[in-house]
Amino acid sequence: MIPVRDMRSILYATAILFAIAILVLRGAFLWIEYRAALSRAEAAMQDLALLMEEYAKRTLETSDLLLSGIITFVQAKGGPDALREAGEARNFLSGMARQSSAGHIFLLTDRNGQLVASSIPQVSGTTSFADRAWFKAHRAGAESYVGGAIVGRLSRELLYTYSRRISDTNGNFDGIAHIGLRPSFLQNLSRSEPGNVSVTLGIWGRDGRVIARTGLTQEQIDSGVGHTALFTEKESQPAGTYREKDPSDGVARIISFRRLERWPVTVTASIPVSAALASWTKGLYWSAGIAAIILVAFSWLTWLGIRLSEQTEKTQQQLRAVNDELAQALADKVTLLQEIHHRVKNNLQITSSLLQMQARRFSDETVKAAFRETQDRLQSVGLIHDLLYRKETGGTINLQDYLSRLVDEISSTYGAGTQGIAVELDAEPIAVDLERAAPLALAVTEAITNAFKHAFEPGHGGWIQVRARRLDGRIEIVVRDNGKGVSDAMENASSLGMKLIRAFAAQLGGSFTLENDGGAVSRLTIPD
Repeated sequence: MIPVRDMRSILYATAILFAIAILVLRGAFLWIEYRAALSRAEAAMQDLALLMEEYAKRTLETSDLLLSGIITFVQAKGGPDALREAGEARNFLSGMARQSSAGHIFLLTDRNGQLVASSIPQVSGTTSFADRAWFKAHRAGAESYVGGAIVGRLSRELLYTYSRRISDTNGNFDGIAHIGLRPSFLQNLSRSEPGNVSVTLGIWGRDGRVIARTGLTQEQIDSGVGHTALFTEKESQPAGTYREKDPSDGVARIISFRRLERWPVTVTASIPVSAALASWTKGLYWSAGIAAIILVAFSWLTWLGIRLSEQTEKTQQQLRAVNDELAQALADKVTLLQEIHHRVKNNLQITSSLLQMQARRFSDETVKAAFRETQDRLQSVGLIHDLLYRKETGGTINLQDYLSRLVDEISSTYGAGTQGIAVELDAEPIAVDLERAAPLALAVTEAITNAFKHAFEPGHGGWIQVRARRLDGRIEIVVRDNGKGVSDAMENASSLGMKLIRAFAAQLGGSFTLENDGGAVSRLTIPD
């Protein structure tokens, strides 16, 4: 018995260990959740970067295809100068704009950067694009050019551009086919899901200049990220994910990037680390509050446990005493039941011996056979009580064990070995309660002894098969032999053995059949 003082010390130690365990375990889980939150954010940015890559690739490829059509049209009409006064070029470009799902702006300039035609109503007067970076690049010899973010000279909105050089029949610079792309897709993508408001998507040129970016303003069109790790340390990497502080606001961000193979373009998707950990931070506060509540509650329970320790100890002593009494009573009951089964078995053996002695007084073989049949029936019931005596089975017998011993006993009684009769047993381990065991045992005994007595001619061996199994919620016991079969079923049904089997089957709520199938087949079926 643990003294109350020692129990109090144990409770104090348990409380301290419990508090440490809560803090350590919750800290470990918070660390795992922290890493998982960062991993989820990185995976999300990688998916967005891949989506941005597909968007940029599709947009540039589509633009290239549209500009190819414009160049073919212009060259077929004799070049940009031939289209200057006619409205045909404007109508053609307007049709191209209508084919574009995003309503992009198409321009056509001559070799001097003067506007020849556009897909939007032209502002009065001449418009020159000679100062644009894309015009200068083509005049220097570039065949195609992905331009940075600009304010459209005609539409006065933020655009990014793609253009292609137009050459005359001699290969000389003759003008430019140009498309102004609206970056609305980036804004829509970043707002497509709640929680993505902090996501920044960007498209950057080879030197890090901004081409398009979510939240881009006119004041930021000359900004770039050429001085960041994306274009310094990771310039040679085609794709990747890393963390870096944004030089513009000093906010640490998770950045995923991909570089297009065909185009001098890099796409990025990024999110502030604080936004990626927003749910985790909220969970941290909740965990701290819940842990505090648990610790307070456990401290109160510890104090209550100390107060109740003495009462608990007394209750346990009383309970142990009662349990000891119940255990002893149960052991006495089991011993008594085993003794009863043992005495019943001995009494049945004595009765069987008396019947054997009585049978010797008669010379009539019919009378002796009747005595022996009665002995067999007593023996089958005695086996039940012997099994109950030897094993603590809770008032049930194992049908497999019982049939194994019964078959051995009957085979020995009828000299199966000397008569050349093989007996095969195939039984499942089915539990049968004592109330049904006795009539079932007597019915099976009758069926097996009938096979030994009537199946085979003297001097002719054979086999007897005993099978017991569960089948569709019922127990089926089949005794089959390969003997001469049943010559007259009605006559056999009138014998005492058959009457007993049918009576026992009815008592068990089952049925009994006797039929010919390569020999006699006795089938007893009872509810499981």
